[in-house]
Amino acid sequence: MLLRANLALITMTHLPFSGITATSLANNGEVVSLAAQDDSSPQRSPGGRWVPYDYPNWYHLVRDGVGCVWCGRAGSTTAYGEGETRVVMHTAAACLACGTVQCNSDSECSACFYGWMPNWSRGRYPDQAARQCGYTGCTNEAVAKAPRVGRVCKDDLRRPKVGGRPLSEVIEKNLRRSLEHEGGSRWEWQWLVWREPANPRQEEVLF
Repeated sequence: MLLRANLALITMTHLPFSGITATSLANNGEVVSLAAQDDSSPQRSPGGRWVPYDYPNWYHLVRDGVGCVWCGRAGSTTAYGEGETRVVMHTAAACLACGTVQCNSDSECSACFYGWMPNWSRGRYPDQAARQCGYTGCTNEAVAKAPRVGRVCKDDLRRPKVGGRPLSEVIEKNLRRSLEHEGGSRWEWQWLVWREPANPRQEEVLF
């Protein structure tokens, strides 16, 4: 998968601490404990995932018990545990088109913008046809939305055109902007950063 080669660079350049394992956040100048993913997290939460770069700004939702401890956003979350051990998070999943592991909080990929996330319905009356590649004669399962044909499988990602360019190239370009921050702050709105599971023995501060 594209990306691992640049993981160290992204961590060092865009986050002011090593390893992305912080367990506390600054809130109005006060350092508060973050009940983050740790060694007791459910196995459905893998070793790490890509999250919006501004996830610390959403700490108030985590503090209130409704935001995901990974990305900070509320909605489509699941709570694990009770009382002080209660942890709220999204399940993690890989985009069917580009393979980027992220919070499975929306039906479309937050990194490539065309790929589908697993376990979401497709269309008002989802059936096998709604999940099948839109090209005539192709019965492969679709992995992304596509112009004109509506949906496309992984084998046919080069066939649809977006602004005259193959969809596969557009997906790669979006990945570089999202994960490698290519193009600079103009594309800041789509930046993602890699987060490792928090280590409960460390108390590093994000700011």
